[in-house]
Amino acid sequence: MPALFKAHPELEEKIPRIPLGIFPTPVRPLRRLGNGILWIKRDDLSSAVYGGNKIRKLEYILAEVKKRKAGHVITFGGIGTNHGLATAIFCNQLGIACTLLLFWQPVTAHVQQNLRLFKKYDANLCYQKSLWNNIFGYYLSERIKHPGAYFLFAGGSNVSGTIGYIDAAYELAEQIKQKEFSEPAAIICPVGSGGTLSGLSLGVQLAGLRTEVIGVRVSASHLGPFQACTPGTVKKLMLKTYRHLKKICRNLPDIELKIPQILQDYFGEGYGFPTRKGQGACQLAKDVEDIILDPTYTAKAFAAALDYCRDRSKGSKPILYWHTYNSVDLSKQAASADDRQLPKPLRVFIAQEPIEL
Repeated sequence: MPALFKAHPELEEKIPRIPLGIFPTPVRPLRRLGNGILWIKRDDLSSAVYGGNKIRKLEYILAEVKKRKAGHVITFGGIGTNHGLATAIFCNQLGIACTLLLFWQPVTAHVQQNLRLFKKYDANLCYQKSLWNNIFGYYLSERIKHPGAYFLFAGGSNVSGTIGYIDAAYELAEQIKQKEFSEPAAIICPVGSGGTLSGLSLGVQLAGLRTEVIGVRVSASHLGPFQACTPGTVKKLMLKTYRHLKKICRNLPDIELKIPQILQDYFGEGYGFPTRKGQGACQLAKDVEDIILDPTYTAKAFAAALDYCRDRSKGSKPILYWHTYNSVDLSKQAASADDRQLPKPLRVFIAQEPIEL
């Protein structure tokens, strides 16, 4: 049973969930990194099929899809979107059609692998070139074409997805109670669409932890005049989720939501562009701890975690890096995919020389 439901049993009857993952995920020290205070929460091991942070979200999202009797999920992301791949894989498992609206991002070997895997798991792919075109399709044209579909925001960052990471915070509180781990001074995670940071930030408050949750921005803060990845957008999702839970759970604690902290200095040139610090963190994690990072999200967040631990003023309490990447090797599945099944505009990226990391 999810830790959230154990703490608030009345939620089990009111919030639909389909078990997809293997929980709790391990928490362990990284003794040779981070001045001896750095720990890792291994959400990369959340599923034997495809791990990472999306599984917690999809347990609640796809249950909501089934509850609504929607047979089609439409979502969006970059051409190498991990969220899109996770959604395609588990929609395929559950017999739900999946459409991915895709925009350009720098082409790495990982992006090429994901492109191959999208078709392997029968996703319908629509390349929209720019993020603006994607947003137009998501909010307007696709809704006209598919009025009965379930429209899932990028990263699985809606109320249902956020609940998955509130449960994750309660899971961590259980691990602390069971003395697997001491309560950390801070949790550090990547923040793109905001769902993981929203859920953890809200969850630690509801679970009674004093831990500070810090996001590392990996996507653009604004799209023109509109906020996209800011403390304001994250707090808005926290508030929406908290109000939803308060309506259906009388015993949920009364709290005053804190403004989430987001580190701005690790983003680099743009979404999906590797950074020097991220590349260094990637190599260090692999060589020293055999932890695999990706350049878009986790390398930047891990670089920030290492810097945070180097600051002696932060004290000696544990710092927890929340690892959101998938560690399941899907290279064989990708190698067996037929590139000819990809839409012609996307085949260009398969033929392209990838950026070296």
